[in-house]
Order: sequence, then structure tokens, then C-alpha cells
Amino acid sequence: MLNGYHYTGPLPLGSVVAHNCGAAGLFSSNTDADVKLSAVEYDDMYILTVSIRGVEHTLTGSISSLGRRSIGQSLLVLLRTEQGLPAHNEWGTMVGVRPTKLLHKYMDQYGSLEDATRHIRDEFSVSMEKLEVLSKIGRYQRPFLGDDSPKHISLYCGIPFCETRCVYCSFPYGLYQDYPRQAEFITALLKDIDDVRSICESYNLYTNTLYMGGGTPTILGNEDFHHLLTRLATLIPEGREFTVEAGRPDSITVEKIRSMQHCHVNRISINPQTMDDTILRRIGRGHNAQDIDYMYQYVKKHTDFAVNMDFIAGLPGQEIKHMMHNMDYICHNLPENVTIHTLAIKRGSPLYDLNMQDDVPEESVVRHMVQYAKERLEAAGYVPYYLYRQQYMRGQLENIGYTLPGKACEYNIQIMEERQTIMSMGPGGSSKWMRPPLYRQKKQHMPKDVDVYIDTLTTLLDKRHALCKSFWEVV
Repeated sequence: MLNGYHYTGPLPLGSVVAHNCGAAGLFSSNTDADVKLSAVEYDDMYILTVSIRGVEHTLTGSISSLGRRSIGQSLLVLLRTEQGLPAHNEWGTMVGVRPTKLLHKYMDQYGSLEDATRHIRDEFSVSMEKLEVLSKIGRYQRPFLGDDSPKHISLYCGIPFCETRCVYCSFPYGLYQDYPRQAEFITALLKDIDDVRSICESYNLYTNTLYMGGGTPTILGNEDFHHLLTRLATLIPEGREFTVEAGRPDSITVEKIRSMQHCHVNRISINPQTMDDTILRRIGRGHNAQDIDYMYQYVKKHTDFAVNMDFIAGLPGQEIKHMMHNMDYICHNLPENVTIHTLAIKRGSPLYDLNMQDDVPEESVVRHMVQYAKERLEAAGYVPYYLYRQQYMRGQLENIGYTLPGKACEYNIQIMEERQTIMSMGPGGSSKWMRPPLYRQKKQHMPKDVDVYIDTLTTLLDKRHALCKSFWEVV
């Protein structure tokens, strides 16, 4: 495999180079990079010289978005070939996080799903199998995306802490038990929530969905969790979609479940990642498979919550038999939603920093796991309803959410397709104000550093008010 890349040249082409090098599994490196790229502009053309361990290749394209895309596609094929991988995988030369967002754009442009998928096939050489998945998801999502009222919104509240750190996690979030300003964080977040409520009241906004994510929201103590949840419940009328990411079963208590019921939560995530105890220990999870099953059975017996369960294909030491066991559990218990993630090896994660990549299954094995999960879930009655991709994913694959018919989490659709305004509360979140038909964004990113979030909150809220005023006072 190739070790890193270094690029010099025009910035617009550099962005394309970064996306395609990332898709090929290469990280940017200023030293000891196996791939050195240098670009110049000459006579309305880009000339990109790619030196791979001393052997040079030249790629050219016009100085335009189409020219940059053509160079990027050729670069991806070159890098995969040089690493002994098939020149094209199922996604062809398509890179980027949101393939379905592109699908919906082309559906708007051409007026039909068939013409939109044909365009994607011709432009990116995407396989018929992936086009079929895109078509299923696009068809399922379309009814959720028909509401073009700019005053219909979704909300997100982020708790940027966990109790342990998983080996694949690169988020700059700390361990909650080590954070010295817990009380100040709770106070700041409550102020943030109250500010959003004032905005919703001022502009007469309609909240479709509310998602409390992280990190691990249920890492909070029972009292703080209840206090925050009670305040969040004022932002959304009872009966609308209210989800809590209770990802780690070892962080959920009976008291927290009762708080969720009291506050009209109707969806939660219980995220095993795997049902194998050896792999759970290896990846740094603080629970075992029995804890997962106990919590799932308790929730199903004592609540009406819809449940999502996440699994990852490609974990260190994982084999196809482990995914078979995961799917046996799912098909026996039938939670409403299941998300199959493909492992992404990210710089800054223990998996990367501790050189554990050799323990990760080969690309072909991960592809087999993902395909096996798809076949088992669809045979059990699940349908795919949202999809996204990340850089550095094993095999350039994807993450897919599956749902039992009529049980989809609408927030997951809205956050991926970016056709509805979503306001964010808490550190690390991003607010995006969207208006049809172009869906161009106004954005505000909250600081990931929790201390900075606490110390600059007043300024951050002032900026949010100014963005809201510029957006809704012209409606």
C-alpha cells in the first residue's frame, strides 16, 4: 500500500486531489509521502504530475469544474491500480459524502428517477448494483423531501463526551469523567437550548424532528440528563420524532429510560457495533454482548421506543462469521432500524496512531460482510433508507441505514440530504439554513473545543440570531 501524499499547486485542483487521494486511502503528509503531486496552470489547462515512488505520470484537464473532476477520476483509478486494487470498484469514480443528495439534485433537474440514475451511471461509472441501492433510497426518501416550507426545521443537540474511546474514533472529544467543567458545560448547554426556543417562538417555526446525539448523551448523570432532556422537550410537541442516541448500553440506566419516557422521546439508538465480546474488548467498548441484549429486551418490554442498532464491518480481527452472528441477532429481534457502517481508518484515531491497520480485514472481506448484511436484512423485510460515505473507508464502500417499512428515522434523511434547515445546540454541531429551490446554505459551526464553546457562547448565540434574522425575516 502507498504511504501518504503531498500536493503543491492551484487550490481548486488541490481540493479535488485531496478527495480522491482520501478515497484511495492516502493521508496528506509533508514528509515521507510515497505519492508527490505537483500541478500548474498552462494555456487554460491543468497539468498534474503524479510521482509514485519516483515514477512519474501526467494527468491533464481543462481549468473548469469538469476538467478538475476528470483529473480526479483519473487520479483515483491510477492510485487504486498502483496499490494492486481493481481500477474501479462498485462506486466507480464517485467520491463525496452524499451520493443520494446528488441523486435528488438530478431528479429535480431531469424530472425522473430513471434519468437521474442514468446520469450518475454515465458520469461516474457506478455499478448497476449501487445504482439499484441509490434508486431504492431515492424513491423511499422522496416523500420526506417534498415539504419546501423554510419554517419547517429539525434540531440537533450534541453531547461531546464518552466514557471510553473506541479505537476507530477520531473525534476530538474527551472522556466525561476527566472533564473539570462539567457544571459549566451543563449551564451553557441549557442557555443554548433556551436561546433556540426563543428563536422558534419568535419566527413561529415548526419542529419536525429533534435528535440528541454525541458522543454519548447518556454518559451524563441521571439528574443532569433529566434536566437537559426536560428542557429539550420544550422545543418539540409531543408525538413528533424525538431521538436520543443511547449508543452504549453500559451508560443507560432505568432512571434515564424513565426520563426519556417522561419527555416524550420515541426513538433511541442502542449501538453494539458487534455482538462478539473479544472484538468489543479489542475496540475499547465498555460493555459486552449480554449487556446489549439486556438493554434491548428491557427497552422493548417497558417502552414504545423505536430502536436503531449500529454495526461496523471491518473491525480489527473481524471475520465474516462475526457479521453472520450480528445478523442472526438482528433477524431474531427485528429492531426498527439497523445501520451497517464500513470502517473508516482516520488519522487521530488509536487505530491509526497505534498502527493497528494490519489487523483490519482485507477489502474483499469487508465487501463480503456488507453484502451479506444487505442480503440478510432485505430478506428479513428491511429496506435501505439513507446512505453516506466517508473518506478512508475500507473498499470505498458506504454506510447504509435500513428500516422496517414505515419506521424510518426522518432526521437521518434530513441531515443527509440537506433540504431542511437544521439548527444545532452544543459543541461541535453545525447549523445549516436551507431554502429551495437551490438549497444554498447559510452555516454556523459551533467550536469543537468545549472550553471555547463555554467561554464564547454569548458571541456564538449573537451570531446565530443574526443568521436567523437574515434568513427568516425575508420569508
